[in-house]
Amino acid sequence: MKKCFIFVALICGIFLSACGGGGGTATFSSGTLSVEITDAKPVLPTGVAQVFVTIDEVSVHSSGGQWVSLSMAQTPFTMDLLQLTSGRTTQLVPPATLAPGKYTQLRLGVQSAMIVTDMGQQLPVTIASGDLKTDKNFNFDVTGGGAVTLTVDFDLSQSLVVTGSGSYKLKPVLHLVNTAEAATITGSINVAAYGFDQAVVIVTQDSDNSGNLTPGDEEYTRLVVAKAQSDPTPFSIYWLVPGQSYIVEVQIGGITVYSQAVAKTALPAGAVYPLKNGNPI
Repeated sequence: MKKCFIFVALICGIFLSACGGGGGTATFSSGTLSVEITDAKPVLPTGVAQVFVTIDEVSVHSSGGQWVSLSMAQTPFTMDLLQLTSGRTTQLVPPATLAPGKYTQLRLGVQSAMIVTDMGQQLPVTIASGDLKTDKNFNFDVTGGGAVTLTVDFDLSQSLVVTGSGSYKLKPVLHLVNTAEAATITGSINVAAYGFDQAVVIVTQDSDNSGNLTPGDEEYTRLVVAKAQSDPTPFSIYWLVPGQSYIVEVQIGGITVYSQAVAKTALPAGAVYPLKNGNPI
């Protein structure tokens, strides 16, 4: 009986200690970070059916500290990015324990890449040594007891390069957003009315908030909108960083048929902004 009493007393002591002594507020010494990955429906060369990318490292850098390696869902992690469009994601890093504090960068290590054509041909993709690890500046805070999820948009439209010889190179272009805060821009296009089967939507960061394309602006992403069975064809631009200004252009047959500036004040955290007040383009 005495041994039993000591065991129970020890367990109770551990429990009360973990709960702040039983009468106070619980304290937490760490938080968690998880990472998901996605892609827009990219503009790709004709005949590309699948793009497989293999990732072998995910790390974050603490402010004033060092790199912290995160355990991935599986290592290495291979995915067909063309299966992760239209807002779909896959979990690259399940919730990983991190010390509270500010983190300023995320690093993605890309081991290899391969294209599969619509004829089933497998084509290698060259990755330069300097592009095997891509560091992306992005500030986020981890709090004790808190959970953060980041979404990495692996932008194939800008990452995949066709060389003059017809071979492919991968130069990863990443966009990062706090998943819970991501903004979305929506629209619809009467594609058939222009006599084509698809449109291209180009999103540019309006760096000077002027509402016009200027030399300092950079393309954020672009996506293909294939004509639906019945127009207007809807589309969505997912995983946008909120609180930033963008210019959205719609091109059909290589001609810009519509352009609209979206001010940063119209895109707070979690916002869904309809182009043209919800009317078809």
